[in-house]
Amino acid sequence: MNMKQVEAFRATMLSGSMTAAAEALHTSQPNISRLVAQLERSCNFRLFERIAGRLLPTEEGTALFRDVERAFVGLASLQASARAIAHGGTGRLRIAAVPSLSLTLLPRVVQRFRDRYPQVAITIHTSDSPTVAHWAASQFCDLGLASYVGDQLPGVTAEVLSDVPGVCVFPAGHRLGQLEHVTPADLADEEFISLVSGDSTRTRIDRHFQEPAERRRLSLETPYAATICAMVGLGLGVSIVSPLVAQDYLHAGLEWRPFQPAIRFTSYLLLADHRPAGTLTLAFAAEMRATLHEAVRHWQ
Repeated sequence: MNMKQVEAFRATMLSGSMTAAAEALHTSQPNISRLVAQLERSCNFRLFERIAGRLLPTEEGTALFRDVERAFVGLASLQASARAIAHGGTGRLRIAAVPSLSLTLLPRVVQRFRDRYPQVAITIHTSDSPTVAHWAASQFCDLGLASYVGDQLPGVTAEVLSDVPGVCVFPAGHRLGQLEHVTPADLADEEFISLVSGDSTRTRIDRHFQEPAERRRLSLETPYAATICAMVGLGLGVSIVSPLVAQDYLHAGLEWRPFQPAIRFTSYLLLADHRPAGTLTLAFAAEMRATLHEAVRHWQ
């Protein structure tokens, strides 16, 4: 028994004649007759009888046809499933992201992605860059969005999505608004809202404030750049953040100026390097690239 024999039998049952079955399968009537005869020999019983010039199925043929139809319904379901996966992936996405993205740009990306894939379930996990990298490498998440990568990233590939110079943010009406750009000396004695100790970005910022004349007041810390911007808008201090974060908080009453020397803020896309990315993952990554590029152009 093979698939061609089963297809010839099914077409004959559905059409009621071998001639019509041959037309449906784009072959000849003798070929259909030969395939049905082969299937009968394989089954060891007759599938059809000719009565008064009509081709009628036997009881055995009718019983076999029921099983054949169930198999073809299953096959049709598999084909529909394959088409759905090809069009929209497996239907679930897990995204890992650092807070500077998950609290600002990422919701916008999700909104645009859902316009194209409204049925996809999305889960967002937020943590620091090393944890995001681990989640991507272990496939706990389909992709990661990080702000820092070390020299070794086992299990993932990293793509730079954006690389922009940081800005000094301050409350509207602050004296820093009179400057074209802000330097470390300009922030002397200012209440400076920092990221928490141990954060890699905090370390890079602090390196620029080594001289006594650049000493800031440091009594406010938070792990999130978005929280920094909200606090700056309330007049609690000044800080240095990515413009991609700051531009989402202009409504909160803050202003910015370029900071010199430049402190770069980079965003990375992380994917597992030992498994091809799925359709949904690639589509989400493309939406993330487009959204970040638009944000960078808007800021520039």
